[in-house]
Amino acid sequence: MFRVLKNEILFKLNGWTFVSFIIGLFIIIPIAFVAIQFNNSSENWHHIQENVLYKYIYSTLILVLGTGVLSVFFGVITAWIISFYEFPGRKLLEWGLILPLTIPTYIAAYSYYDVLETFTPLMLWIRNNISFSAMNLFNDFMVYFVTIIVLSSVLFPYVYLSTRASFLMQGNKLIESAKILGHLPGQIFWNLILPLSRPAIVAGLSLVIMETLNDFGAVEYFGISTFTTGIFRSWMGMDDVGSALRLSSYLMFFVLLLMYFEKRMRGNAKFDQNDDSSLTHKRLVLSSSKSKSVLVICLVPLMLGFIIPVIRLSLWSISASKDFFNIELMQILFNSIGLASFSSIIIVIVSIILLFSSKYFSSQIIKITNQFAVLGYSIPGAVIAMGILLVSAYINDITNIIITGTISSLFIAYLIRFLAVSSQPIDSGLEKECSQINQASRNLGKTAFHSLIKINLPLLKKPIFVGAILIFIDVFKELPLTLILRPFNFDTLATLTYDLNKQAQIFDASIPALIIIIITTIPIIFLNKKLERKS
Repeated sequence: MFRVLKNEILFKLNGWTFVSFIIGLFIIIPIAFVAIQFNNSSENWHHIQENVLYKYIYSTLILVLGTGVLSVFFGVITAWIISFYEFPGRKLLEWGLILPLTIPTYIAAYSYYDVLETFTPLMLWIRNNISFSAMNLFNDFMVYFVTIIVLSSVLFPYVYLSTRASFLMQGNKLIESAKILGHLPGQIFWNLILPLSRPAIVAGLSLVIMETLNDFGAVEYFGISTFTTGIFRSWMGMDDVGSALRLSSYLMFFVLLLMYFEKRMRGNAKFDQNDDSSLTHKRLVLSSSKSKSVLVICLVPLMLGFIIPVIRLSLWSISASKDFFNIELMQILFNSIGLASFSSIIIVIVSIILLFSSKYFSSQIIKITNQFAVLGYSIPGAVIAMGILLVSAYINDITNIIITGTISSLFIAYLIRFLAVSSQPIDSGLEKECSQINQASRNLGKTAFHSLIKINLPLLKKPIFVGAILIFIDVFKELPLTLILRPFNFDTLATLTYDLNKQAQIFDASIPALIIIIITTIPIIFLNKKLERKS
């Protein structure tokens, strides 16, 4: 029935492992269906290949490279300042630098909707005094430049959080030894702190890249043709599902290639916490002039990514239609909260089942299917949505059961997309808190269900709560996936914001945008305070 492999069971068939295996396959199938569309042909594909495919590729690469580099710059330098220097306002900035995460990329783009118009006089001068082609070249440069700044200003906290955590874990003894040897702070940073933090920086950078690839609202708003906009244009604009699926498969393989390079960049080295890591770093107290300098450095990304967008949205909301606050808005708010809440519950329950089955029964097969199942977070939402549509069409042909355009399809898509978000804290909790206790429970003849209910769940309250909050935030902000799979006449705050901006109703769009920011800010601040107490 089972085989032993390196002290672990390859597969043991029982209710738990069977259900976990089926769930894992169920999650993997939509992604696999997209992957096999790599050579799918359609009537419009030749036109796409000849005219726009190259533009999709280089536009996506430019955004990924530019956003990645600038996010690393913002994230690492702010994490270094906050972790190792003491100055007025540091405590406020420590959690304030996380706030840009509350602003989705599409809302950040809308808040800067008119920034490119300020360069119109300069472009006209270039056209009149140099050439028309020079004006177009300058316009393209500014579009990419502004988009990269907007994306980086709201995504850099991924790098900031992971890098700051790495800085806090590094031993104080290493830094003090370097100082005794006569190394200056700059030398310590480049030759000691930064190399030790490389895995954390790469981890944060990978999240930035995935979010950049997933973005649709911002790049569409600034008129940049990426793979994601190409998928939407093929499916919704040209009614060509075949081309949309093929573009989705290209984008997915591009993501898998990035994941491969990320793994190579990290290597097999492990950067363990130093024995002296429990000691708090002795922050260097800065002089008044230096304090002002680092304060400005930290305020720049915070201003760009949070303060300016919130101020502009707040001012616009004053001019919003007086009848905008109505029952329909309340219904849409209820839709958003309901989707995010139920998705959190479903995804957390699935995460517990998959991870508990893998660890309690030491099943290698379940561990492998779990690793594939959590790949969904690396796959852009538009790709997952196309996979759901493809699988739904097959199910409809075979059983006449309609899944497309239902709430069920949204829940399935959210499960695939955000399973990794809850799996990470729960998996860590199972490993640290429950591993030895579960072994003792088995030796005492207790059932797996008894161990889960009586032992594991009480010990996993905090990881489960953290995972649920993170999923709630992600689902609440999600746009591309919801935009494709939402039922007819069903809106969330994200899709409402998108639709209103599409109709150039900037003032009215500020209301749902602000609601998204306010509701996501509360749990993010709460989680940060928990992390501070843990630190």
